[in-house]
Amino acid sequence: MNRGKTEKRKMNSYLKMILLMIAGGIVGGIFGFATAYSGEDAIAAVGHVMNGILFFVRDHAVLLECICGVICIAICEINFAKMKVMGNQMQEAEDEEYHELQYRIEVSSSWGVIASTVGTVLMMLIISPGYSIKYIESQSIGETWLFLVGLVVFIGVIGYLSMWQVRYIKLLQRLYPEKKGDPASMKFQEQWLASCDEAEREEIYEASYKTYQLTGKVLPVCTLVAMLLHMVWDTGILAIIIPAFLWILTASNYCRYCVMKKSEKLAK
Repeated sequence: MNRGKTEKRKMNSYLKMILLMIAGGIVGGIFGFATAYSGEDAIAAVGHVMNGILFFVRDHAVLLECICGVICIAICEINFAKMKVMGNQMQEAEDEEYHELQYRIEVSSSWGVIASTVGTVLMMLIISPGYSIKYIESQSIGETWLFLVGLVVFIGVIGYLSMWQVRYIKLLQRLYPEKKGDPASMKFQEQWLASCDEAEREEIYEASYKTYQLTGKVLPVCTLVAMLLHMVWDTGILAIIIPAFLWILTASNYCRYCVMKKSEKLAK
């Protein structure tokens, strides 16, 4: 009886995979047909809109960098100040209040880390449309100076956000003296993990696995989208190679560490 159910589940798995492949083929076919049916004018119109966005970002890079920098820095500093206040309150808190403050510190630190990461990525995206030797050489002296101003703002904001992350780690180490690790070290993650207790390590492992699951779903989609965009707008092969490489890297690295853990258990 159980064997029959197992065989049925296996067949269902194969069937589901076949259906997913068929569905993917149908979506690709619909996209190709819609692209061909819409004609070159529609494709050119979409390309024109995208170019318009890139030109707008390039022409207003300094303003956009300043807006992005101010917003992200404000979020980081507001949450950093909250963490300091709650850290002081933890010194005299009872058990229940202590755990509540720990949770609120975790929330504030998460918002700060997200803001610093998003700010760093956005600054790179903003400066990228004008970050080209060919473009810079084609500009007037005034426009070149404006680009250099944008580059200074870029370096300043990126540097500040990097220093904020160091301050954030140092603050956590003051709140939790048992936490070790130099944030400027290449081995910081290992040092930090080694100083965590079992419960904290379990949280980190679970969060890491959830992140692996997410990237395992997102990267194939990004690779497929890059292929479709290259087919229509000739976006370049590099846009396909990068997500494909990251897809391979995450899967192979996960498998490598699984094998390493198994070998460590056998050696004991």
